[in-house]
Amino acid sequence: MPILKKIKEDVEFNQQLTNLVDILRGIAASQFRKAKERKEYFKTFLDSFESFFRIVDLSKPMHPFVTRGSEKMGIIMITSDQGFMGGLNTQVINTALGRRKDNPAELIILGRRGASFLKGMGEEFTFFPGIDEENKYQLLMELRDYVIRQKLEGNVGRVILSYPEPVSFTYQKVKLINILPCTELFEKKQEFISQAGKVLIESPLGKIIEYLVTMWITHKFYEIFENSKLSEFAARTINLEKSYQQLSQKNKLLRYKYFYNFHRLIDRNMRDIFASALLRKKQEV
Repeated sequence: MPILKKIKEDVEFNQQLTNLVDILRGIAASQFRKAKERKEYFKTFLDSFESFFRIVDLSKPMHPFVTRGSEKMGIIMITSDQGFMGGLNTQVINTALGRRKDNPAELIILGRRGASFLKGMGEEFTFFPGIDEENKYQLLMELRDYVIRQKLEGNVGRVILSYPEPVSFTYQKVKLINILPCTELFEKKQEFISQAGKVLIESPLGKIIEYLVTMWITHKFYEIFENSKLSEFAARTINLEKSYQQLSQKNKLLRYKYFYNFHRLIDRNMRDIFASALLRKKQEV
């Protein structure tokens, strides 16, 4: 009887856990759909913004945003504070550290879980909170200003960023992109310049570069933040689905075990009753 009671408690606990995972799975799927609806605007803006560099040649001025300078690399890693990520945070960090090799680098991590992972590896790093809806804009501005300041002061020569890219709902891959210097941005499709005719530039090119790069980084970070959250929601949905299926299977096994032991108990009690009745008849005879 104590064994049967314990199995029943396990069945009830497992069923409650299954229901909870099912709710979390539905929430993650809903969050993915909402985040995906917001994503299209950023791609449209960046495509239009980058087209500006086709008519104005800003690649020649010697500016920290265009040249490398210091050999030290800045590496930004975006991780999630949520569970059920299926090792995606670890992939983001390992991919980024793989680019460091033996070169000096300043590590910048977003997210407590990623920070804990780096701390366990004995790495020194600069910490920023993980991304959520409440702090997203403020976090973006703080990260942007920090990265720009480090570059302008010559503390880093190059800044790269590692984050999870949502290739599809079922597949996320880690993507590494170059943030600074913006050489590729300023040299993009310069053949269009000659076709644009003469362009009157009144402000100093250095100031124009700083303004444009600051704006570009702002929107690029926002797009990356959105993609990171999309990957988080998709990964959580997929891994929660796997957990739900495993818990459902375990629940079936526990129920089978419970009813098996329950019927064994009933069968044993019936045999005891029958044996007792048979014994009484023999004694009466």
